[in-house]
Amino acid sequence: MRFVFLTMDGTHGAALRQAACTLHAEHGLELDLRLYNSTSLRTAQDWHRLTADVQAADFVFGARLFGEDYVRPLLDVLAQASCPVCIITSNPTLIRQTKLGKFVLYRADDHEPGVIARIVRKLRPQGGSGGSEIKRQMKLINNVGGLLKLLPGKARDIHSFIVMHQYWLHSSPENLKRMLCLLIERYVPGYKGTLPVQDPILYPDIALLHPDAPAPFTDLHSFEQWQQQRPADPINPLALGSVGVVGLLSLRTVALSGNTAHLDALVHALERRGVEVRMAYGSGLDFRPAIERFYTNGKRNRSQRSTIDALVNGTGFSLVGGPAESRPHEARAILEQLDVSYFDTFPLAMQRVEEWQHDDSGLIPMHVTMNVAIPELDGAIEPLVLGGPTLGTDSFVAMEDQIELAATRIARRVQLHRMPNSEKRIALVIFSFPPTLGNVGTAAYLDVFGSMYRLLQELAAAGYTVDLPESVEALQEAVLHGNVARYGTDGNVAATLPVGDYMRLFPFYRDIEPYWGRAPGELLNDGKQFHILGQQFGNVFVGIQPGFGYERDPMRLLMAKDAAPHHGFAAFYTWIEHIFGAAAVVHMGTHGALEFMPGKQNGMSASCWPTRLIGSLPNIYYYSVNNPSEGTIARRRGAATLVSYLVPPLQQAGLYRGLRVLKDSIERYRTHPAPELLADLRLQSERIGLGGDANQYTDAEQYITALAHELLQIEQRMIPVGLHVLGTPPPPNELADMLTLVASFTALDPALPPLPQVLARSLGYDYAAIQASLKHDSTAQARAEQLDQIAHEAMRRFVGADGTCSSANQHAADAYLHTAAHLAPGTLATVWERLADLAHNITHDQEIGGLLRALRGGYVPPSPGNDVVRNQTVVPTGRNIYGLDPHHIPSTLAEAQGTQLVNDLLNRLTSQQGHLPETIALVLWGIDNLKSDGEGVAQVLSLMGAHITHDELGTVTGVALIPMAELGRPRIDVAVTVSGIFRDLLGHQMQLLDKAARLAACADEPDELNYIRKHARSHAQALGIPMEAAATRIFANAPGSYGANVDHLVESSTWDEDTQLSEAFMTRKCYSCDQHGQWHDSRQLLELVLATVDATFQNIDSFEVGISDIAQYYENLGGITKSVERLRGTRPPVLVADALASASRLSTLEQMVCLETRAKLLNPKWFEGMLKHGREGVREIEARVSNTYGWSATANAVEGWVYQGVAETFLLDPDMRDRLAGLNPHATAAMTRRLLEANSRGFWQADEATLEALYAVYDDLEDRLEGVV
Repeated sequence: MRFVFLTMDGTHGAALRQAACTLHAEHGLELDLRLYNSTSLRTAQDWHRLTADVQAADFVFGARLFGEDYVRPLLDVLAQASCPVCIITSNPTLIRQTKLGKFVLYRADDHEPGVIARIVRKLRPQGGSGGSEIKRQMKLINNVGGLLKLLPGKARDIHSFIVMHQYWLHSSPENLKRMLCLLIERYVPGYKGTLPVQDPILYPDIALLHPDAPAPFTDLHSFEQWQQQRPADPINPLALGSVGVVGLLSLRTVALSGNTAHLDALVHALERRGVEVRMAYGSGLDFRPAIERFYTNGKRNRSQRSTIDALVNGTGFSLVGGPAESRPHEARAILEQLDVSYFDTFPLAMQRVEEWQHDDSGLIPMHVTMNVAIPELDGAIEPLVLGGPTLGTDSFVAMEDQIELAATRIARRVQLHRMPNSEKRIALVIFSFPPTLGNVGTAAYLDVFGSMYRLLQELAAAGYTVDLPESVEALQEAVLHGNVARYGTDGNVAATLPVGDYMRLFPFYRDIEPYWGRAPGELLNDGKQFHILGQQFGNVFVGIQPGFGYERDPMRLLMAKDAAPHHGFAAFYTWIEHIFGAAAVVHMGTHGALEFMPGKQNGMSASCWPTRLIGSLPNIYYYSVNNPSEGTIARRRGAATLVSYLVPPLQQAGLYRGLRVLKDSIERYRTHPAPELLADLRLQSERIGLGGDANQYTDAEQYITALAHELLQIEQRMIPVGLHVLGTPPPPNELADMLTLVASFTALDPALPPLPQVLARSLGYDYAAIQASLKHDSTAQARAEQLDQIAHEAMRRFVGADGTCSSANQHAADAYLHTAAHLAPGTLATVWERLADLAHNITHDQEIGGLLRALRGGYVPPSPGNDVVRNQTVVPTGRNIYGLDPHHIPSTLAEAQGTQLVNDLLNRLTSQQGHLPETIALVLWGIDNLKSDGEGVAQVLSLMGAHITHDELGTVTGVALIPMAELGRPRIDVAVTVSGIFRDLLGHQMQLLDKAARLAACADEPDELNYIRKHARSHAQALGIPMEAAATRIFANAPGSYGANVDHLVESSTWDEDTQLSEAFMTRKCYSCDQHGQWHDSRQLLELVLATVDATFQNIDSFEVGISDIAQYYENLGGITKSVERLRGTRPPVLVADALASASRLSTLEQMVCLETRAKLLNPKWFEGMLKHGREGVREIEARVSNTYGWSATANAVEGWVYQGVAETFLLDPDMRDRLAGLNPHATAAMTRRLLEANSRGFWQADEATLEALYAVYDDLEDRLEGVV
């Protein structure tokens, strides 16, 4: 007889086979078990085999079936079953397929008499979330199972359904044997009365267990007694528990089935390290009872204390909710009470060990979501693979190297929890990119040296042994200069590491040699010993992380697809771990290089480079709160515990110098419209490059209004001012600006729109009409300014001079709004309440406290990562940021917004080009899509004429084409390049986009209505490949690889021809993933697709980071634009969508470069805010100049006045030049060199006087650096 078992994983496989063997031995029955799970349902052939087995089966049973990749196909398969079917603890749609005798769960048998009908109705899924639905059903099952046991007919079948849950959830081999007996006796013809039907053995809900113990323990005392009676290990010098105690959680089903080889191995590995392990199993839906009984002192509420030093979740699922759902708020409460490190470890339940070992992607998307992303919502750290099934087996096996890695890292956190602070040695690692002295201490919007000095003070106060420098300047001098003249290095040499010691302590050096030559290589050494850059301050070492090593090697940048760290990089971390003896390493700010070293995308192995480099070191990483995507890479690939920090509050750019004068002139002209004033206006606007050609306007008023609109855009542009110092809240005036921005973009009261719309309505204005008319209506501009001024003034009064947001301040703000906008007092009561809470959370951060908690081996609570404007729960900072559940991306709102923007984009391009574009190239990043809930993904789908589908739980399940009659336009082809981080975090979304492209390519539609099909057919013919392969439209780096290297070429000036930039981009970004998860080099197809591109596009979807702030914008959008230009012969239009725009979000690249230059780079408010932070501020200015130049190199999108303005503002003004050179001569020289390069490459035609002055400046700066002057 044939039984088909369907599960998401193979946890029960070995126990089922053992049960079948026992049945054969006891009763002579031959059972043909066909076991299917996600590892055996990968290909079409697998599904055909399953279908055939179901059609021939005597019984089909399924449990724990979730995920639309399986749910929808299984529905089709189960529809073909003629035998009884029982589905439990699964997606509600699948549970409804249950049919046992007369009991059919999907049939509405409401006319069944009495209690039976009520029970049936209650057993049907009620549409709740997965975990709550399972819990509801289990409660019902426990209550009514005994009642139905002895009743005939349908009652007996209902009993079978109920008792099946109990057999399965108490799934020891004996219980599974009893379950098989019941199924055979009741549902296989001819066997009635031949087998005993026994009740399931009900095991305790929670228990302690040990691989060497004869049975589980229901109380801690019995377990400890057994531990005391165990003989000591004669070869282990560490007494059990001498290092600490770890709690290890297992699913009850896994423990009872005996499928615990991976956990047993971890227990023994930790015990060899002197760690006592209390392994407990729980129900799988809620581990809190096990934690409270076995890992605490048993007291309640605030008196509850942890009795363990670290908690390891060995299930890979959420602490509360299990595999069916996640309830992170409930999990966080008990984890905060425990206050110990919380690890995420798991077996490969849905893929084979061999697949994981040989696949550079590492984990399949389902594993990433369930076992990595969901536990992160609880605050879990260091996702570690322990084992899994091998080919030909159902049981989990322990992977020795992974077990040793996990045990070593867990034991180090335990030591951190117990070690006195005075004995801990801490390494603070700072970054330098590109690696020059002027760039040391770079991090996104963080004053690194100011923050480190504050941190050293706090460490000393907390009992750490710190030799505190006298000042921030003394700290900088010690780290940056020191013995630089002696060694000729980019920083003080704090220590040396002999090459022989390096080779002994880091045996993986042999794997570096094929890339960098024999140790020690050429970097950071004198041939005999490595130079470790930094300085030691007592027990704290401040170290400078080495660069990648290939920054100035054009051939590596052009061709590198895979690599390794250089010997100097490996020596740096080897010294920290083994010679300095750090108890923990702290990476200072966003971001370094370690987590981007080659290795798997997710589910790191012991042989991945980030794992090898970090070794056993606990890694705590300060990360900007608005960057959850790259932070997630640091956590998953670099084993980091993140501690978030705030970015500088946004302020209005305002107007300055010629811009201020021009606005005053416009106001004078509107008061007295004299011809001479108009002529003067034109001269002023031409001088500063505003307004374009005055002759394009039909009358003076139209010209003046256009000028005023440009000024208004600049004046009201929100910019971050200065850098953040850890633990330092914004002053009241900056806090007020921040709250104004939040209130302007967010509906804080569900009953009201954002604040400007409330004010407009109160004043009798049509807000939508104002926004739509800003470009051409002076009245609309005046009203927009009025609304903005009222909002800012009200917020200043609300915050108050003391920044308290008190009730008295609220009354003052209400009174002002009543006068200025006729707004009734009390209208904004909810808004003020929400803003007061937000202000408190902003000003009462945990940035220092969170780090100190992590350094004592404590639990760092999680928080979402995002802009404060979009998500106010990101504050207080100082918490462990995470992204979002990728199975809810894109959201419904993101789809609506994405569709609207696509409509605007197509209308604009059609208006400019005279026809609808056939192909648009888009750049998708992980950070933008996590923060916007997937708006970029929705935009791509909308262009292709596709939409998202959902299941009844609201989970994103797939894609479908919008019918052509409904779409009303052709399907637009796309060329999508995604970042390495998007690839790693949003693999499910990549699959959705790929599926949409294949559906469109295979749709039976004419070419003139389906450009995807039109082009795919051409590509298939040109390359001789199948249509589905030719429909590939999503391109990325190879697994484990990041970046396009265009920025490295530009920054290092190591490119001679434009083709080198496009070659680097296409070489790095030419990989695609097929529908079976296999990656391919698709360079030829990428070129064919790019050759059809009519425009390039990217979302600038951040309130803090613009296109000149980071090099990655020109690296990606500029890189793909340069590649299209190379293939088509002309540069395509480049458009961006601006998150800060209150009206139309679309801008040309050229417009955006101009706007950012005026609002930031040349704005005294911005650069003076930077210069308050000294040398790091100069570096930030230089970085903006270099990034702006990057847009010249890749898209020729920078007007000459930009470079002229930079020269006049920073280098040709003697006082400013001396000021910059005194703070950071290296960065000042780099800025000068960049301007000269822009001129030499033809991006700027500087006049002779300017050039001579710049050369003189550069010579003077070089002399200073060389010590001549």
